[in-house]
Order: sequence, then structure tokens, then C-alpha cells
Amino acid sequence: MKKILLILIFLLCQPGCHFFRNAFSPKNPKAPPLITAQHPTLEQITTAINRNSMTIRNMTTDNASILVPGVLWPVQSRLTFERPKRLRIQGSATTLGGQELDFGSNDTLFWLWVRRLPGEMWYCRHDQFPMCPVRSSVPIEPDWFIEALGVVEFRAEDQHEGPTPTEDGHLAILSRQQTASGQFVKRTVIDAQNGWVLRQEMYSPQNELVALAISSDHRYDKGTGILYARHVEVQCRGAEGKMTLDLGTPQFNVTIPFSSAMFTMPTFDGYRPVDLCAPEFLQNQGVIMPHPQPVGNSIPEASLQTLIR
Repeated sequence: MKKILLILIFLLCQPGCHFFRNAFSPKNPKAPPLITAQHPTLEQITTAINRNSMTIRNMTTDNASILVPGVLWPVQSRLTFERPKRLRIQGSATTLGGQELDFGSNDTLFWLWVRRLPGEMWYCRHDQFPMCPVRSSVPIEPDWFIEALGVVEFRAEDQHEGPTPTEDGHLAILSRQQTASGQFVKRTVIDAQNGWVLRQEMYSPQNELVALAISSDHRYDKGTGILYARHVEVQCRGAEGKMTLDLGTPQFNVTIPFSSAMFTMPTFDGYRPVDLCAPEFLQNQGVIMPHPQPVGNSIPEASLQTLIR
């Protein structure tokens, strides 16, 4: 067991389950094809996906579902996202119950508070995280969760290869990303018939699979023309099980501005802020996140070379 399980592994990788789907809504019908070419090129795929993602200026939902460790039922959550790094997830065990978790990110830093982990609320500056000592244990950028939600972008500064066919008849694109910790490779699997993003896999500089996001139940928001996945499953290396998120009925590109408090790191009585990049954090022998019990469906032993053969 690692001495430290960093913030995003805790949020993204706890054991989860398939939550009940929301009833079909005419406002959010099944998504139409994003790409219509029979044999799309790399440029056609990346352009179509980037165009759809760039259309998402913001997103909010009051009826998302997520799991809190130690709670046997889904946590009802409010999720708000605003470009480029602003994200807030506030979860309560029941409609009338108290708050159980608070995960957020603004232009400067990100944080995590969980009621069942007493005494501490973790945070880290975005510009310090790439050099943070604990990053060697969890080599995933905080932006990963935003991309896992479906805001997928093929960045111009990365090197992209493909598309190549997969064994199950889809298409895969490899994106090589240079970071302060070395070169990461992201493998994006796209539905060959529709152009929807189905899987996102992140590989470390050692070619180990360290994160996986699976998207399904693709829908189309008629008001904005945005295609999105309502059902998302995320796993990370170093933690058993998976987190399953149902977005409920999200609204996109709302015109009413979000309050500044929405993306401000909160304070909680009895919980002290702990900087993950502070030298004393590595020496802290206080609350250590418990290793979740195996529940199956964990990330298998895999490497990039295995998948691109």
C-alpha cells in the first residue's frame, strides 16, 4: 500500500456501481453522429471532437450522482464546470442530508474535502503540482477529471497519431504529451460509426496504464447542439474499483454568471487546509486514506505496447 493516495485517486477511484439512468427526455435525445465520413482522417476526427468540446463554455447539473466512501447509496451532487479549470462538485448523502464531499478547482488551485476523512482538507496549486513530490505516486494532472467528463480536446502542442482500428471495430488515436514528469501517452478510442469518444486511457512515461475513463449513454442537447456522455466510469492505478458518475440532466452554456464563491476554496470547521506540496506533507503520519477493498473491475495489468500491437 502506498504511503500516500493523492486527492484525485480518492475522488475518482472509489468502488462504484451503475446508477439508474434518468428517464428519456426529448430535450436530450440520443446523440447524432459527430463524424459522418466512412473512413475519417486524423484531422477530421480531431477537428470534430475539438469543435464539440470548445462549444462547451460551461455546464451545470443539480441531479448528478456520485459515490462517497462508506456510504452504500449514491451521493446526490451538484456539478458545475466553467472553462478553463473551474470545477465544483458538492455532494450530499440525501436530499435533506448534510454535505459529504466538496471537490473543486479554480484558475489557481484545486481542493478536496470529505467529511469521513476527519481533520484535513487537501489542496494544491496547479502550477506547483507538476513538481510536487507526491506526483510520482499519482502522475495524473487535475485536468484529467474534466476530460473524463467529456470535455475532450486534442491539443495542438501534443503529437497525435492515427487513427488505427481496434479489435472491437473502433478507432484509436495516440496523443503524446510532454510534462515536467516525462512523456505521457493518451489513447483515445472513438466510435467508428459516430465519432463519439468511448474510452480515454492515460499511460505514464514507464508505459503503465494509470487512468481509464469510459463514456456511454451519449446524448444531444438540442438547445446548444452539444454532444455529451451522460454516464462516465473512471478508474485509476493504485486504487481498486471504479467511480461511476451519472450527470443527470445537465444544462450547457447558461447565461446567468456563476457566483465567485462557487469556485472559491471553502473552509470547514474542524478541518485544517493541508498543502500537498508542502515538505511536511510527506512526513505527515496523520490521516491516511484507507485502501479500498477489491470489488472487481479494477484496471488490469497493461502497457501501451500491449495495446498497440
